[in-house]
Amino acid sequence: MHEAADEDRDPWLAALREACRASSQAAVARRLGVSPAMINQALKGVYKGDIRRLQTLVEGGLMSQTVECPVIGKLAKHKCLEHQTRDGRFATANPLNMDLYRACRSGCPHSKLPKEY
Repeated sequence: MHEAADEDRDPWLAALREACRASSQAAVARRLGVSPAMINQALKGVYKGDIRRLQTLVEGGLMSQTVECPVIGKLAKHKCLEHQTRDGRFATANPLNMDLYRACRSGCPHSKLPKEY
């Protein structure tokens, strides 16, 4: 009963649970780029890390949710998060990556980063 109540409140958790039922926690972890332990702990409700990050990964990677990126338009939520965490030293190799790097740090409403530009 507790599990159903969590899923009603958090559809992303229901999607995560269903994906794990359909394959395995390890396969879902690989798909999302996280550890199987993170998935296991989140499903048990004991994960102490950044649960919002996992939620974003699930919403983008498993639920196909998108955000409107100011640089490239429609972008999967988990890809938005990926662009935010890219190392700036590698952004200059590609003009698009440079634009994304700057946008993520200049007030984009989807960015979790402090404004730098």
